[in-house]
Amino acid sequence: MRDRKSGSHRRVPTSPWKYVVATWLAGVVAAVGLGAVSPAGSALRSSLGLSAGELAWATSSITAVSAVLGIPAGWWIRRFGAHRALSWGLFVMSVATATSATAGSWGLLLVSRVAEGVGYLLVFVAGPVVLTRMTQGGIRSAALALWGTCVPMGLAIAAATGGVLASQWTWNRWLALTALGPLIMAGVLTAVLPRLPRTPVQNPHRGAGTWNGALRLGTAYGSLSLVGVGAVMVLPLFLIERREVTPTVAGTVVALVCLGSAVGGLAASWLLRRGWALSSLVPLGVLMPVACLPAFSAEFPLAVSAAAATLVLLVDGLLISAVFAAVPAAVSRAEHVDVANGILNQLGSVGMLMGPPVFGLAIAAAGWGAVAAATLVFGGLGTVLLLTGARTSATGTADGVSRSLDAPDGVDVGEGSEPLRKAPDVRKPNRNRI
Repeated sequence: MRDRKSGSHRRVPTSPWKYVVATWLAGVVAAVGLGAVSPAGSALRSSLGLSAGELAWATSSITAVSAVLGIPAGWWIRRFGAHRALSWGLFVMSVATATSATAGSWGLLLVSRVAEGVGYLLVFVAGPVVLTRMTQGGIRSAALALWGTCVPMGLAIAAATGGVLASQWTWNRWLALTALGPLIMAGVLTAVLPRLPRTPVQNPHRGAGTWNGALRLGTAYGSLSLVGVGAVMVLPLFLIERREVTPTVAGTVVALVCLGSAVGGLAASWLLRRGWALSSLVPLGVLMPVACLPAFSAEFPLAVSAAAATLVLLVDGLLISAVFAAVPAAVSRAEHVDVANGILNQLGSVGMLMGPPVFGLAIAAAGWGAVAAATLVFGGLGTVLLLTGARTSATGTADGVSRSLDAPDGVDVGEGSEPLRKAPDVRKPNRNRI
């Protein structure tokens, strides 16, 4: 719009929420790829002659890549640019998934899934960086909490859609379908997302305490991911063996429980957007081990056990979203946000990989009551570390981050004009804000 007096163009402010939603959809689409193999597992084993172990490697290889390369990806994305890494990550996922759909052997399938894991890692390290640089204040906290729902939402979509199509389509057609989503989203982001100014690359600051906040949050994320994945993975076995339900009923219960994690993340985003402090959400973590008792007990009605298991995942998802919301205030320099998200993805992926074996060993040693004990140990660790991270955020250590992560011209960050240390997610709650 042209200003007649000055003869110059007046920029019309653009809400950051359309960019937030587009970035979030990219994460959901990438998470669909994470869970795409499981619904077609039986057909894959039959077609390619895979053992259970080979299928497990094909399923978990994506998170294995993140567990190994998360931190290096953060360093690389700092130099390459987060917005470009996000689009290219989706493109790599699309090409790799299309290759998986044509795989005629376990070797090609595994290589394709590893390549897909590289693209997945780029998306999940770059996505929070884009959100951080596009938003500030309460909007930033809500946007990052919303990002925490990408994985459970994507896994739920993959399970529901793949479950329906598994009996009607071949596994090749199903994987080919999942390759379209990342390709479409890569094009959408390239066209819609503003080009962000690159973060200046400086020599890494190696002073004492530089990465303490990110490491605490990364360990919290890993511990909470261990609990969520571990509980979900052992729940079908409990339902079938101890509750003696059919696999169909067990699958329905697990799907509803997984949705609880997404609901928890959405609740965290809504609460933080309304001005709740991070530290006020953390005490809810005490509900997880308590809810595990009826969830993994055959003495309660099935509906009660299912509701209790859903509560476990709901709180777990809420706390994981709070972890992402706390990241910007846990670092002291703008260029550290990229690496901090790499730390989160690496340690979170380690937790995802460890969850099923840790819970399985605990159950083998002490029975189903050990689920509550394991949840108490690892969920408690994640909760305590998140609480210390939230308190660190409240000291205002991220002042430089909030000032240097400038949104592109024309994007109105709304509440973002305030410095991060004054944002509602790191100070006392202000429930009168909308």
